[in-house]
Amino acid sequence: MRQPAPNFTNAFLATLGVMLFMGLLTAGAIWGWAGVIFGALGFDGLSRPIARRARR
Repeated sequence: MRQPAPNFTNAFLATLGVMLFMGLLTAGAIWGWAGVIFGALGFDGLSRPIARRARR
């Protein structure tokens, strides 16, 4: 008689949890960098006309 296959459900769920955590952490880091870049560009775009007026 054949032995039943081992139950890897817990190992799969633990690995899935780690992979999901790392994926969300990576996505958050990428969105964070994009937010900083777009925020800096927006601030630069708003501050240039103000600086031009102040120089006159």
